[in-house]
Amino acid sequence: MVFIVLIGFLLPWQTRFLLRTPLAQNVPWDFGVLSIFVSQALLAAYLLFALWNHRVAALSFVCEIQSSFRKKIGALFLLFFVAEQFIFSLDRLLTLQWILGFFLLVGLGIVLHNKKEARIPFVSAFLISIVLQALLAAMQMFVSGTFASSILGVAVHKAAESGTSVIEYAGQRFMRAYGGQSHPNIFGGLTLVGLVFFNWLLKYKKTLGVRKNIIQFTILISAALFFSFSRAAWLALFVWVGILIVNRKQLRESQLVMVRWVVYSFAVLGIVFFPLVMTRTNVSSKIEQRSISERTSDIRKWGNTLKTHGFFGTGLGAYTVALSSEAGDRKVPVHAAPLLAVAEVGLFGVLLLATSAAFFRLRLVMKPEFLMLIPLLAFDHYLFSLWAGQVLLAALLFQMFEVGNNDEADNNEK
Repeated sequence: MVFIVLIGFLLPWQTRFLLRTPLAQNVPWDFGVLSIFVSQALLAAYLLFALWNHRVAALSFVCEIQSSFRKKIGALFLLFFVAEQFIFSLDRLLTLQWILGFFLLVGLGIVLHNKKEARIPFVSAFLISIVLQALLAAMQMFVSGTFASSILGVAVHKAAESGTSVIEYAGQRFMRAYGGQSHPNIFGGLTLVGLVFFNWLLKYKKTLGVRKNIIQFTILISAALFFSFSRAAWLALFVWVGILIVNRKQLRESQLVMVRWVVYSFAVLGIVFFPLVMTRTNVSSKIEQRSISERTSDIRKWGNTLKTHGFFGTGLGAYTVALSSEAGDRKVPVHAAPLLAVAEVGLFGVLLLATSAAFFRLRLVMKPEFLMLIPLLAFDHYLFSLWAGQVLLAALLFQMFEVGNNDEADNNEK
């Protein structure tokens, strides 16, 4: 249990050991970096320990697959997919890094699915980290800058310097909140996950149903989300709150209190900082025009990449390798996770995955909250391209989906 708590606490942080730090046009190429996150190392050790302790169950699972011709074919297609990704990857090390991270998160999901008693401690530790990052964001907004810390995994950002995510208004530059993340958009996604997890926790843990604690926590996390000025995270929050309001009869009183204070917090902050909100949502501002131009260019590059690598893909994690290194070109993923996934996996990879899922006869029971994921996936890439985003996506999906087996469903119906 101690390992689960520690993993939950470390997952939101970006502390890592750098193995490769390449340059593109004499500047750091972030998406070509090879690294090992502390949370990944700890999670891998825990999963190996858990696998050894439950080796009998693991062997029975393998035997179950071997005893079913259909499941063996499904597993074979999954192995074909992994092999295809390595064979045709433009950078096999980046692909290996992505796949290992994915399987670590799948392993964590399996552990939390089977060990129900570990869910609340894990989520609680995760929330403590988010609270600390929200407090860090408050300090950043106060001093209008961030400090560098290899332990926390944060870099220096100052509002007056180029390259920092800011909002320009009345000739001044207002820095967006980074928290402990590499970009405010990721921090916005993290704080959104914090609100979702807190709402989930209120459903199961009665000791948190103290009105004072709910209000304080909700205001803090909502304010952190607001000051990230992430429009995708804002939109996802509005969708999520709307869904909760529609289904309010299914919520406990403590959950309703939290939802009300999310609305109050955003309403008050929106009024107080109305000029910044209008600037952020005004597509005709200089910064937004530049952002739109860059994203349009990124989509055009994505189309060109598909022409060359559309069938086999660039390999998971290796999309930016396919981009031009000519002066002025940006080696960053297209700002839409579904488009990025298609480019990296390729048509052949999609067919292999679909075939594998069909043979396993898996079905996904989707909750209405899935709709909140649409803005995050449609307007940014970090949920697919970065470890921090993959952690957030896994956390949200674990709350929204139940993975079942159609064989079991058929038996239950009989």
